[in-house]
Amino acid sequence: MKEILNKLFFGKPEYNTKLRYTAYQTNLIYLKRIWNNAKHHDVGFEKILRLFLVLIQFVFPGLHIRNYFGKMGAMKRNASTEFYVFFKTFLPLFFLLSGLYQHKIVVFVSAYFMTETIFYVTSVIFVSDMFVKPRSYRRNILMLFLNYIEICLNFAVIYAGLHLLGDKPETAVDYIYFSIVTATTIGYGDLHPISHLGKMIVCVQALLVLAFIVLFLNFFGSKVETLHREDE
Repeated sequence: MKEILNKLFFGKPEYNTKLRYTAYQTNLIYLKRIWNNAKHHDVGFEKILRLFLVLIQFVFPGLHIRNYFGKMGAMKRNASTEFYVFFKTFLPLFFLLSGLYQHKIVVFVSAYFMTETIFYVTSVIFVSDMFVKPRSYRRNILMLFLNYIEICLNFAVIYAGLHLLGDKPETAVDYIYFSIVTATTIGYGDLHPISHLGKMIVCVQALLVLAFIVLFLNFFGSKVETLHREDE
């Protein structure tokens, strides 16, 4: 069974190459390169944004997980990242189905993990010149889809935990339904926010998802198309 799992998640042993730098060292290298305009001549707000996107990763668990498992090799680091993404995707679903969303600390936790996802995916685009070529752009699109689901579920936790839709929703499914309908910009209108805070959060979700689809999916989609042409 152990051999089967190793083959499934890590492939051939030679794929698990030793990394030259830890995740901490790599991020510090990125900061230095951006500051010195080593690969891209950016100034002003663009440079501030790129520095911020790299620096903010130290605040979230993802970087620390990559740093720890990166000591075991490239494939184990990648596998740990995938498990972390799956964990973050299903955590808000657990909060909703278990009723834990009623606690304000759970709303904070959901917002915290969602913020990490938004900043990380944004850095993949705006700091892409610093990143090495990924093992598979198709894998990145799969992770991106999970990030999309995670964001929808985390917004559902926020709507439920802050009671932003009034008394009309009867179950956690109603909050998930409202969040996905908002994310897809369908907006049936059967559920709606009852406060100014709720309306503002709906606007934030709509704008985030629009940027997510237009910028992020288009970015990775073009990479996969280029890779397909190279294969041909």
